[in-house]
Amino acid sequence: MEATIFSIVFALLSGTYIYRSFRIIEEGQIALVERFGKYQKTMEPGINIVLPFIDRVSLIKSAREQVLELKPQPCMTSDNVSVNVSGTMYWQITDLQKARYNIENVDQSLQISLTTQIQTQIGRCELDFIIGGQEEINTEILKGISNDTQDWGINILRVRLGEITIPSSVLLSMEKQKAAEIEKKAMISLSEGVKTSEITKAEAEARSNRVLAESERQVQLEQTEAMALSIERIANAIAKHPNGKEAVQYLLAQKYLAMGQAIGESPSSKVLFMDPDSIPAAIQALLAMNDIKITETMTEKITEAIAKQPYGASGNISPTLRNLPELKQFPPPSDSEKGTPSSN
Repeated sequence: MEATIFSIVFALLSGTYIYRSFRIIEEGQIALVERFGKYQKTMEPGINIVLPFIDRVSLIKSAREQVLELKPQPCMTSDNVSVNVSGTMYWQITDLQKARYNIENVDQSLQISLTTQIQTQIGRCELDFIIGGQEEINTEILKGISNDTQDWGINILRVRLGEITIPSSVLLSMEKQKAAEIEKKAMISLSEGVKTSEITKAEAEARSNRVLAESERQVQLEQTEAMALSIERIANAIAKHPNGKEAVQYLLAQKYLAMGQAIGESPSSKVLFMDPDSIPAAIQALLAMNDIKITETMTEKITEAIAKQPYGASGNISPTLRNLPELKQFPPPSDSEKGTPSSN
């Protein structure tokens, strides 16, 4: 009977011992085993064997990625602006032995390290850089915390700055500064636009002037060629015609008289100086082409009559000069005038 009871007790104790020798660690967790108060091993997820009453599971931690959120902390920028900055850190245990024995409290130590690094990095930067350069600040904070935790068995995955609270007075000043910068950029852009427009306009005008000058040159060249061709044809026609010389004299006389008439009809005051020696020749050529027979004495009288007209004072062409084609109305010369040549 006693043997039977002893067997039952031994079986129960053996079963309990065997049962307690197996420890199951869930996925995503790791456990630390100590033997007589000294580190023995780290248990991974699954079934692990320990010695009951000798080994003790002293710590079970998550091996998954963890998040540490930091409440807004007062910070001072390098340009002496007080701001409140919050932050978030993502971390993971890689060596539970170091996390257990190298640091007293992992969570608290990580929070202190994150706070210190945020305040340090914010203090090195100006406010404008903090607002626009958060990625660079995050990188520097991550490097600083990684250096602090390199012996803690902790892997710092990433750090993100949270909300940055700026005093209202500083925000108002920043808004005014931003508005001034925007206005300045607008004025610069407008000035550059006007400058570009003026340059483009000047270049277009220069190109237009070059095209116009080239066009005028081409027109003048064509006119010159046409004139040369016309003169050549006239010269050929005059040379071939028996009365070519008289025709040229008639044309020159007409041009001479037309010039005087145009000057006389001009509204401005003018004084016309005429060469007395050239007038008789022009009149003779003109009258000769109109079959008007006139002596040298009559030519002298016509010349004297033209000279006596108020040519420069009134600005009117002498009626005698205008009505030269009507000289056929003059009475025929007397016998004395026909036979007696002028001494001039």
